[in-house]
Amino acid sequence: MIRGGGERLPRLGRPGDDECFGRGLLIVAQLADRWGVEQRDVGKTVFAELSVR
Repeated sequence: MIRGGGERLPRLGRPGDDECFGRGLLIVAQLADRWGVEQRDVGKTVFAELSVR
């Protein structure tokens, strides 16, 4: 789960060493071939694509 919060769009951040949150999307961005966000009338869809090798 990516915590984008309601209508806010998720973004890559640089959490401090002592922060408890904010690393999920960094991990997804490193592992995925492509990821993104699609806005909807209500909310959003966050997706990640991985290539099968």
